[in-house]
Amino acid sequence: MGGSLLLRRRSANDLDVGGKHWWVEQRNGWVGFASWSWVVAAFLVAYAVLSPAHAAWEIVDAGSAMRTTAIDKVLSTEYVRSQRTGHYSSTVQVSVPFDQRPEILEAEMKSSNKPRAGEKVWVLFAPSSPHLGFFIGDRQSLEEKIGGRADLWTVFSALGCLVFCWFMNLFGRWRSDPVAGLHRSRQQGSLHALSICVTGVGVALDERPASTSATKYLKPCIRITNAEFGEMYLYLDDIVDPVPLREPLMGVRGHVYWRRPTRQLPYASSVGYAVLILDGGRYVAGWLESSDASIDLPHAALVSTDWELPAAGETRALHPVSPLEASANATVLQGLILGIVTLAVITFGVGTVATVALAVASVLAVLMGSKRAGRQVKRHLEGLASDFDVSPGKMTGA
Repeated sequence: MGGSLLLRRRSANDLDVGGKHWWVEQRNGWVGFASWSWVVAAFLVAYAVLSPAHAAWEIVDAGSAMRTTAIDKVLSTEYVRSQRTGHYSSTVQVSVPFDQRPEILEAEMKSSNKPRAGEKVWVLFAPSSPHLGFFIGDRQSLEEKIGGRADLWTVFSALGCLVFCWFMNLFGRWRSDPVAGLHRSRQQGSLHALSICVTGVGVALDERPASTSATKYLKPCIRITNAEFGEMYLYLDDIVDPVPLREPLMGVRGHVYWRRPTRQLPYASSVGYAVLILDGGRYVAGWLESSDASIDLPHAALVSTDWELPAAGETRALHPVSPLEASANATVLQGLILGIVTLAVITFGVGTVATVALAVASVLAVLMGSKRAGRQVKRHLEGLASDFDVSPGKMTGA
């Protein structure tokens, strides 16, 4: 729980911890990555526990040896086909060199090629304990039985799942530097800007969500005003607590830069992806909207290519660390710790069914930790708006 305490002890009014990256994108990306990539960790632990045979571990405990021996005689062999692949299932006689005396014994084996007398195979046995039996096959299969290195297929599958989780959670969500993105938009001729003054910080129902869904979301919101255009609303991510933002932002001047969404939306002319850069070199990023869906954001605010923008990395993200964020992050961390404990139980040996159940429970613990954190954030925002009118487009708590 040390990590949880560390998350909670940070000052609620510390605004100087932000870097050049928009912390919300980083935080959400890493939470998602930790949640979904945990499937890989649970799979690997369960696979490592289930793949070793109990009889093989008894041989290991008794002092195992792994050597090559020759096939004395092939008693029977049959080619078994499964979908597009197949293997030979054979009964062979081999000489196992136990300490007291070698013994010629029969054993079942699987192989990709048809076995022949005199062919070398690997044998796993306990030299001092003939009664424990033995295993034969290739070295890779015997190492897997005792929990050794996995085959390349398993390794590449795990890495493939990890890469898939990485792209699903980070690609397209984690913008490395929003200010650097402004430079690219300016070169493409799609960047707009207005000089503004912050006139309110609170919560509001977003009447134009960032998709075509009709669902309206309660979100933190910054009300900004332009002398010519009037009021606009900059909606922030749910995890941003508007309470510690009120004092440092009220009355502050700066510029809001935005670009219109590239996908087709029924209200595309009244919204845009935005970065609010304040006088003093701090910024916040969000979703800009006009005060009414029928009012377009000003077309005349297009930024020319010679407009001077802050250099990439020069401005720093405004990062108000609040009890809300600390509590939500601690909840995610607690889910992760519970997932680790659940996987640790598996390593003590609990049987096949229990291993699968605990692996699934470990994944669910991490995912539910993320869900619980989301519900905490939602309840907090609802609490801020409970005593106010939160009609779509109307902000409370200013």
